Amino acid sequence: MNHIEEPARSRRRFTERLATTLAFTAVMVWAAVVVVVKSDLDGVVALAVSFVLAGGLVAVYDAWREVRSVRRELDVEIHEDLVRL
Repeated sequence: MNHIEEPARSRRRFTERLATTLAFTAVMVWAAVVVVVKSDLDGVVALAVSFVLAGGLVAVYDAWREVRSVRRELDVEIHEDLVRL
């Protein structure tokens, strides 16, 4: 792989990860709204549903944390390439 292809590949991977995270977030928010609005739950079942929704929120947070991490790495790579020039 040459010097020009590597940054382009990194940007493409970041774009794919960002698009996937956006879609995942949208689906999770939609699902959470549907569950909250359409459910008529009491007691233990309501508690279980709240734990499942909390797990979904943690998964969304983790996905966005990963996107931010990859973005920082990409910024460092771009900065290093500019320094080399």
